[in-house]
Amino acid sequence: MTAGQIHRGGGDTPPRRSAVARAAGALVSALEVFCAILMVGMAIIVLAGVWYRYVVERALPWYDEFAEFLLVWLTFYGSVLASHRDAHIGFETITDMLPVRARRVVVVFAELTLLLIQAALFAYGLSLVRAASFDTAISIRAVRLSWIYSAIPISGALMFLIGLWRLAGLLAPRFAGAPAGRQP
Repeated sequence: MTAGQIHRGGGDTPPRRSAVARAAGALVSALEVFCAILMVGMAIIVLAGVWYRYVVERALPWYDEFAEFLLVWLTFYGSVLASHRDAHIGFETITDMLPVRARRVVVVFAELTLLLIQAALFAYGLSLVRAASFDTAISIRAVRLSWIYSAIPISGALMFLIGLWRLAGLLAPRFAGAPAGRQP
């Protein structure tokens, strides 16, 4: 045991994460907090809308549209978190029956397919944002729809980066800090 290991209190120190892995971890943590804020905000807005409609008997004209916008953001940014955790629907039961080599080919093919889908989500989301740049929400005129739709290309880009990182981990297992993903 070296002096540094004794000073730190043990012989087994966890491997040092790369700067990319630390930055990705910070981004994921910030995204988790953002999604939690979206969920709490949506709950508060819906509860306020119900309160005003049934207790005060004066409906808020904007609450349902605003709650829909928060739900859209929560869906897209939550999908980034699901992608990072590899929590999207998969066919592990089928792929686990394959030999290791065939499983590796299937997993790499799946990651490449997802990269194409995420690139399309980014590209078409960006064109939707541009097309809606002058449109505003019906009940909240100060809110531009391009701001709401911006979640589509942003989440597509983030999931694309996660997919690239995962693919690098599959193709080069020594790639430091890559998320595990579906291992062959």
